[in-house]
Amino acid sequence: MALGEQLPSEPELASRYQVSKPTLRNALDVLQREGLVEKLHGRGNFVRRLLPQVTYDSDRRAAEARTTAAALQIRVSSSKLKAPDELSALLRVPSGAWLTEHIYLTHQEECPYSLARVYVPYDVAGPGMPTTTPSPWGDDIRERLTTAGIQLASTVHRVTPRPSTPEEAEALRITARAAVLAIERVTTDVTGRVVEAALLALPCDRTEAIFTTYASIDELQVAQ
Repeated sequence: MALGEQLPSEPELASRYQVSKPTLRNALDVLQREGLVEKLHGRGNFVRRLLPQVTYDSDRRAAEARTTAAALQIRVSSSKLKAPDELSALLRVPSGAWLTEHIYLTHQEECPYSLARVYVPYDVAGPGMPTTTPSPWGDDIRERLTTAGIQLASTVHRVTPRPSTPEEAEALRITARAAVLAIERVTTDVTGRVVEAALLALPCDRTEAIFTTYASIDELQVAQ
């Protein structure tokens, strides 16, 4: 079958290969996990097209250049919520403290590429933070904070491969528990306060990550 072509219906496949429906579904699950078949909700199973890889780059300038080349579209939604326990620990705020949540869903044509959930304590910037052009992984939030007069000191990335959650699998249109590259990003200001935290989920079959470290002036002087 050609790339992107729809497979016959599950009853038809089960009849054609003389297997039970549970056996067929198990076989389709294996093909989905191997990235050979894509199941679209309400539409059926399709032969997965070859997907271009998108790079997560800790260097914002390089990331912007790669994003432009990849012609990605970004959908952003924002809401206010009370911090559950896991987010209160991540942002070092009391449980139930108000947060602003920004959700970034990045896609190319119909194919999702990343899901980023970015959280800012409501007392840090509130609803009136200056707007900037969205970036695929919510990096523009830190630019907004700087524009709002907050002095950023550091950003720490924690990268972990893991199975996707049901919510991530639905948003990214991947098989339940398919592998994702999970990136936890925490930004602090010069006082040590956490001013932004992000939870990113990037499908492993279409993602690479690059982290760039620049030499300090003292290191360059020693090298000379």
